[in-house]
Amino acid sequence: MTAEHTPKHQALSLTEARKALDQIDDHILALLSQRVDITAAVKLAKQSDPVAPVSPLRPAREAVILRRLVSQAEATGVSPSLVVRLWRSIISDSSLRQAPISLHVSKHLNSNIAHRLRLRDYFGPLPVEEYRDETQALTQLDGSSADLCVVETEQPWIEAFMAGRAGIAKVIAALPVIKEDEMPKLLLLGHAPTEASGDDETLVLTDGKLPRDFVLQPRWQSKIGALRLSCLPGYLTEHEGPLVGLVRSNPSLKLKIAGHYASAISTEL
Repeated sequence: MTAEHTPKHQALSLTEARKALDQIDDHILALLSQRVDITAAVKLAKQSDPVAPVSPLRPAREAVILRRLVSQAEATGVSPSLVVRLWRSIISDSSLRQAPISLHVSKHLNSNIAHRLRLRDYFGPLPVEEYRDETQALTQLDGSSADLCVVETEQPWIEAFMAGRAGIAKVIAALPVIKEDEMPKLLLLGHAPTEASGDDETLVLTDGKLPRDFVLQPRWQSKIGALRLSCLPGYLTEHEGPLVGLVRSNPSLKLKIAGHYASAISTEL
């Protein structure tokens, strides 16, 4: 009896069940081997493309993959958190095969066990390097196109970011992947190209509150130091509506887009 032809609710002996599991594990390993081979082909294709980005990360594509898989998992009773941890490990391994990547974090972030677990679940084997504070961690991105800096959303990283310590790096993703609260716990900054994933949020920095009559209501806001960080729904740019009108009519806000990230996945499981 093979695993493919075993009815879902048919009773199996312990020996039969173990044999079926062994067959499934063999199939999973074979598929992973195929995925590794395709990852190698992707790397070669990028090396021959003179305009290919240096960073192997594609946050929007990764978000689309995880949403699709979580949706399928919910329909079959598989834990969404298991799906995210498993596929994030696979995706991280694939990214590392294309280029070396390090995570730069502050000592404060690295001392938080919950945050360390989030990084482990999301990035798997990626090395983590600790620095004195957020400013020092952000500075590592200037000139390191493949690396990432992870900051706690409400810790004092904004002034260093505004001062250009991270070079041209911006927020490209947020954690956790599965929604817990409106405000994400961690923000990921890097040089990976961002694009709309279908359900996105835009982070804007302003010197003061957004107008009450602004057409988009922030999903969350936080005052960090002298500046205000606001999360707006959608993938927005400073050169298109509605932000272009806001910038022109409220120059004192000194609005700057800090980045974009795919919205966390909502699930009932």
